[in-house]
Amino acid sequence: MTDDELFAKYRQSCEPALLDELVRRNFDRVYRFVASMIGEPQAVDDLVQDVLLNVVRGIDRFRGESAFSTWVYRIASNRVQRYFEETKKAVPTLEAEQLETVADRNHDPSEANELKHLIDAAIAELSPALRAAMLLTTVEGLTPEEAATVEGCSAENIHWRVHKARKILKERLQKHFD
Repeated sequence: MTDDELFAKYRQSCEPALLDELVRRNFDRVYRFVASMIGEPQAVDDLVQDVLLNVVRGIDRFRGESAFSTWVYRIASNRVQRYFEETKKAVPTLEAEQLETVADRNHDPSEANELKHLIDAAIAELSPALRAAMLLTTVEGLTPEEAATVEGCSAENIHWRVHKARKILKERLQKHFD
């Protein structure tokens, strides 16, 4: 049964167990999205809890005009945006030492982990809008139309954001893949 079918069943019965199942099913994707956007482990748990609490509190307002998961991502995206506004956090930057360490690597197994951290750091440097578009479409697998619904913009804007994010990442990481 899909989330949308489960939601329809919940709407008919208002059975708490069905709502619990919807929250359980969406926990991992919300956690992954928030963690990727925030990059601060100490804040992620609280924000994920906020998102899921907002899902439960707002379930009666979900009209089913989009997929249930898209609606959940929209709540998560809004909460992340509020977090950035509330904390006025600066976008993290890559340290020159990190770049040079990977540039001088000797192709051993630990390098894969180091490279993953480098890529994660480069993604973390993207603006929240570019990062969200990139993560929603490439990591979470949403279509540009679904990501546009989450982000409150057009699908064309999502395409542009993903293109821009990829261009920035390519520029920052190019020398490590030559």
